[in-house]
Amino acid sequence: MSKRPLTGAGEEGAAIHDIEKDQIEAEVIRIISEQGPRIGKELAEALPTVSTLALWQACNRSQRFLVSHFASYYLRYDITRDDQVRLSPSILRDFLSFTLFGLPDQRYKMIERQGSLSNMHREISREKIGIAQDVMKQLFVSLGRELRSQLCAFIAGDLSYYLAHNDMREHSASGEMVKGSDIDIVIILSEALPDEVKERIDGEMIALKNFYLRHPSYRHEIDFICKRKSVMERQFQYSNIHDKIASKIAYESMFLGGSLTLYMEVRDAMMRTGVDTLIEADFEHALKDRKYAMTKLLEASSEVLDDETRSLFYFSQERVEFS
Repeated sequence: MSKRPLTGAGEEGAAIHDIEKDQIEAEVIRIISEQGPRIGKELAEALPTVSTLALWQACNRSQRFLVSHFASYYLRYDITRDDQVRLSPSILRDFLSFTLFGLPDQRYKMIERQGSLSNMHREISREKIGIAQDVMKQLFVSLGRELRSQLCAFIAGDLSYYLAHNDMREHSASGEMVKGSDIDIVIILSEALPDEVKERIDGEMIALKNFYLRHPSYRHEIDFICKRKSVMERQFQYSNIHDKIASKIAYESMFLGGSLTLYMEVRDAMMRTGVDTLIEADFEHALKDRKYAMTKLLEASSEVLDDETRSLFYFSQERVEFS
């Protein structure tokens, strides 16, 4: 009697793993053939029994797709990885929201769909920037012209890269449901403004924050911090995690209102201290980490993930300046 060759447990597991990937790939091809180019989120919704990592692996291992990434990437500091730098959007969010998959004969559909998706994120970002401008207008009217000339405001985060979204999510502190990306505002004060004015600004911003959070027509989360110009310039020393985050936020900032002269003085201080070069070096380091993470994740088992590998893929908890 001839004996059937024995397959090692590891080889058998790998064979099953490959079959599953082939099945997922076939399903993705079917969906895209029927519905046109799809982003990762749409594929995940169409295949609810497939884990997002297994779906990501199948889509990124395949040679049969046209793939278009249309996010802009920026730094973040991940609490779950000892404040290591990483890129935002995370690999998962990049896959779900900013990666489009199509078939070779759908090139023109890919171009059209990517333009539509990019415009959607831009319009959402513009809407939220408009909210931020309205907030600052209300503050400036309250303060008057003389005080307004001694402060400036800028915006950071998703909005400064036009990557905002409006997917409903739970506000961590209040449990309220809010619309997608938060609105991060930094207010810089000249040294000449009295402390009582700073306290007044803090109070009025808290009231505006609560209004836009709870009003049913808005449901936007507004985070803000108010600090002196001298504090901002000291943080450009880039000496600890808090300084690095503050510097990164100023680096990616978009002018919102107030004194443009004061804002440009902050930007000049950033270049004078060389902190912009340090941030760009950290970005290059995070980019190398992203490439390494994607290679490691492509090889990982979607059933068993250690904490380190998991943190490379899933949404992270960023250490932020706004609190």
